[in-house]
Amino acid sequence: SPCRAGTGPKELQPWLLGLTAVVVFLFIVFVLLLVNRLWQIRMRRWDGDASCTHLGGRDRPEGGGGAQAPAV
Repeated sequence: SPCRAGTGPKELQPWLLGLTAVVVFLFIVFVLLLVNRLWQIRMRRWDGDASCTHLGGRDRPEGGGGAQAPAV
């Protein structure tokens, strides 16, 4: 009978549908970034560490931010 509660398909609220779409999109982006990071680590090991050192951020100049300088 149609007066039963909790049976049958329920239609989502529009804001809940949008929130679900955003969460799924961010999860897909997170997975793609993780796969890209793992792929670059794998290629770095394959090619040797000499050609891809700029990806790790270790070659940034020291003292780039003024707030990080020690107070005297």
